[in-house]
Amino acid sequence: MADQSHLDQRYFVDQTIYNCPFCNRRHVSYSINAKIQFDWTDKKRCYAYFVRCHSCSNDSMHLAFDEIPTNHIGTISGGHRWRFAVDDDIDAGEFLDNAFFYSVPTSFFVLDERIPKVLRELLTEAEGSLKSNFLTGASACARKIVYELAILEKADGESYDERIKSLKGKHPEIEAEFFDTLLTIQQVTSSKVHENSYDGWSAKHLRIILAALSEVLHELYVVPALRDDRRKAIINLKTELVGTKKH
Repeated sequence: MADQSHLDQRYFVDQTIYNCPFCNRRHVSYSINAKIQFDWTDKKRCYAYFVRCHSCSNDSMHLAFDEIPTNHIGTISGGHRWRFAVDDDIDAGEFLDNAFFYSVPTSFFVLDERIPKVLRELLTEAEGSLKSNFLTGASACARKIVYELAILEKADGESYDERIKSLKGKHPEIEAEFFDTLLTIQQVTSSKVHENSYDGWSAKHLRIILAALSEVLHELYVVPALRDDRRKAIINLKTELVGTKKH
């Protein structure tokens, strides 16, 4: 069977299934519970679609400059609902992900609350800036994340590069390639803030950097907590099975 894991990296899998950014359930059904249009400028219309997860009932918002056809599918819990109507001969999920220029949550999945708040907020801001093609803002936020992370993790070194290398040395359990990618932030930021600051770098390069940051934060703060939760669950199961030893 062909590898379909790339579908987990999308917001929308197809016309009826998506990956919920709130409950983190993949391949769950959704419907559109509201859609509006408004003037983005005096010459450009914008279309907003509010998508409700059928698992957690949270709504995400998706903006597009082109109207996307929808079909009315009836009522759910007393409210009218729609679904996107995409031609059968194209990849509906890819079409929808490319059609929306901005989504809320901006992060593909809401960042785990076990990640320190200051880092979560900066990463969300960076991803929002990148989504709007504000490359200066996105790269500045990425650099600020590294600065705050170095403080939290007590990284050694006076320079940016030294702190990254210190983090890499402190956490050999994390893929070294992620830290090596973060070293490239130095190349996409500049004290000169103008349109030529990036020297050929584009949104796709910053997207890689933010993905690496997300992985590092997940490995640092989420994976150990999940491992500890599993350990506690096993201990509890063992206690229930054999009982507590009496001394």
